Amino acid sequence: MDTSMPVVNNRSLDVILVTIEKKSGVINGIWPKDARLHGVAGKRCIGKKIQSFLMPGSKAVFKNAISKKNKQPNDIIQLEFSTKKLPEATYDCSIWQARKQPLVLLVHKSVQHAAVNASSQHRASLPHIPQPDDLIEWEKAEKLVKAAENKFKRILEKITMPIAVYEVHEPKRFVFINCKFTEWFGYTIEDIPNIERWREQAYRDEVYFRQIQKGWQAELQRVYNGEKPESRPFESPVFCKDGSVKELEFTFTTDENLVFVTFNDITEKNCFLRALHENEKKFRNISEQLPIPICVFSEKGETRFLNNAFTETFGYTRDDIPTRKDWLSKAYPDENYRNMVLAARELLAQRPELKARTTLICQFEVTCKDGSKKHIEFSASSGEKNLYVVANDITGKVKAEQELKESHRQLRELSSYLENIREEERKHISREIHDELGQQLTLLKIDLMQMSKKLKPEEQEMIEKMKQADQLLAETMRSVRKIATQLRPSILDNLGLVSALEWQSREFEKNFGIRCVFESLLFEPQFSTKQSNALFRIYQEALTNIARHACATRVDAVLSQEANRIVLEIRDNGRGFNNDMTSKKTLGLKGMEERALMIDGDFRIESKPGEGTYIQISIPILITNQEISQQ
Repeated sequence: MDTSMPVVNNRSLDVILVTIEKKSGVINGIWPKDARLHGVAGKRCIGKKIQSFLMPGSKAVFKNAISKKNKQPNDIIQLEFSTKKLPEATYDCSIWQARKQPLVLLVHKSVQHAAVNASSQHRASLPHIPQPDDLIEWEKAEKLVKAAENKFKRILEKITMPIAVYEVHEPKRFVFINCKFTEWFGYTIEDIPNIERWREQAYRDEVYFRQIQKGWQAELQRVYNGEKPESRPFESPVFCKDGSVKELEFTFTTDENLVFVTFNDITEKNCFLRALHENEKKFRNISEQLPIPICVFSEKGETRFLNNAFTETFGYTRDDIPTRKDWLSKAYPDENYRNMVLAARELLAQRPELKARTTLICQFEVTCKDGSKKHIEFSASSGEKNLYVVANDITGKVKAEQELKESHRQLRELSSYLENIREEERKHISREIHDELGQQLTLLKIDLMQMSKKLKPEEQEMIEKMKQADQLLAETMRSVRKIATQLRPSILDNLGLVSALEWQSREFEKNFGIRCVFESLLFEPQFSTKQSNALFRIYQEALTNIARHACATRVDAVLSQEANRIVLEIRDNGRGFNNDMTSKKTLGLKGMEERALMIDGDFRIESKPGEGTYIQISIPILITNQEISQQ
């Protein structure tokens, strides 16, 4: 009999082997197949818990026998079974356990039956001579046990990982190795009869072997004493019979005087880990040299890496921000702003056009360790287990942009101020020409009429000169009115923007022969002086460009209201152009855009060759009745 199997006493003809799941206690097999467990057929037992067959006192005995704290397991325990088939009976049982395998309960003949046999034998003659039937039953029982042992040997042989069993005490002989062990290492049990021979073959370096042996000997003592069910994993390289080397992880457990060792090949795993550590080392070296701040967070939010540039930029070390939560609380101390940052990131990540991207780019104001604030552009990308964040300090860029915007704002205000002055000057000059010069020309015409009346009929030459002077004076008066109107149409001041746009449309159609239709959809429109001036000048410039460049035959203009904005649309059927606002030939368009910006408006132009041009100006409704009364 193989010494690796546990010694079992009192085996008899009725020995039954029951395999049981350790954690649940569920029966998953009974041998022989036709066996009956206390009167219950084996098939009906499978799937039930072994505790359902035991009396309350025996449940505690069974639990103690399989407990990890049981430092001195007995070979034989007595369990009292009870089922509906048979009355209570006590059986001699033994338990065999192997690491990561179901435990096996060997049920022998009942104690009562053994006691009856003992009393009958006592009543017989004192020198008991075994009867032939007794010897036959004993041999059958031994065969059953031997068959069970062979079955479990076959089970160990089928396990896909190497298993070796050797003695705890000297001479520490190997009593069993499975086929997988020989397949992996090449050694048979004849090659390694004991631990010393295994050391010579598998390690070859005695100093190294003695060094690692100290660790597992201490662990073995704790397992053997029942302090823990199995050892922690140990790693070591092992020489195979063919001279190759495998990196192994092995664990062991004990059963009486035997040590059960299982092996796991971690050669590929260690190669991968070494490559990973090498790549991580390269990443750290490269990251440390980069002048750009880099931070790496784990999937659990732990801070895994900060490079020098990150600490120099923000002042925070890894101790200051051990987690991503700490970083957020310190970088954005204001809770409202922090919530806004988190919401903005979530919103940005959910945008359809950004979902396919692996990198998320956003800008926020960050509070540094010294209390200063910096504008940072973050680029965040997610790996399998880490979040990689690259920070770019754009404080100088943002400041320059703000200064540039402020400069543009000031220039626009200056331009608007100058435009208002220009409009006022035009209005003043227009009135002066219309009132002063027009009045003087009218008085001159009256004087000429009076002088012509005093001429005698025979003074034909003087009469002709007076007629020529009168005609020249009339043309001069028309020119004066035209100049005054071009400088500042009085209709704009007297009747408002809509009437001025209608008048300008009629003048354009009369002067250039191009059909121009203007329509206002506004009900009692109200505009500020700036808005009226800007929209009228934009409309004038648009019509001028159409007359000069479009070769159009029709112009349609609409003034309407959309929500809280006034919209002026101008469309022609001319030849169109490539919509390039940067060309030198589009200074008129630039001027219209600038006028729109002066009154907080939006300017849009669309044009394609052969498809005409569309211009839209949208301005906010800002004027109130009080402002109108003050104008």
